[in-house]
Amino acid sequence: MDWITFTSNLIGQILSWPVAVIVVAILFRKPIAERIKDVRRIKTKHFEADFGEQLEKASQTLSDLEAKLPREKKPVKAVQPPPPKSREELQKELIELIPNAAILDSWRNVEWTLNHYFESRGIEPPKSGQTILGHLDYDPNFPPQLVSAYQELRLLRNRAAHAHENVTPAQAKEFEALADRLTYALMQAAELSRGM
Repeated sequence: MDWITFTSNLIGQILSWPVAVIVVAILFRKPIAERIKDVRRIKTKHFEADFGEQLEKASQTLSDLEAKLPREKKPVKAVQPPPPKSREELQKELIELIPNAAILDSWRNVEWTLNHYFESRGIEPPKSGQTILGHLDYDPNFPPQLVSAYQELRLLRNRAAHAHENVTPAQAKEFEALADRLTYALMQAAELSRGM
């Protein structure tokens, strides 16, 4: 017997039973699935479970607990405030609850505006602030004051995001207003740039 015959016989003998079991399981998967629903008891060498008994035990435990609890005529409903109606309401809540997160949320409009600016020019939006600054510096329609305002707000945003500074709601509200003004100025400069 050569090694190829030996290997093929060995593989054939080792794999024949698992393959047969898998084929039978695939062929009879629907009838097997239907019968598994009827299984109430499983017992193996290391594990034993009687689903019917455990289900009845859990039901009895809950019934005993309910009997001990005081009864009310109507079920208690959890009182939840109505959801906010607008983005402005959400932003106001965020400013009051988590001012740092409100700053990050306000900054997203600036990022979206810049992404739109770059995509409208066929430029892949840069990932770093320094690269964005380079692009804005290069475009003559972006005045140096606008680029400077972008840089200052970007640094404030980074401090709020990474420096664990305690930002007050008033500061977050002011940052939001400045970010909105910056977004508008960027949109105007982008329109001027497009016209050229």
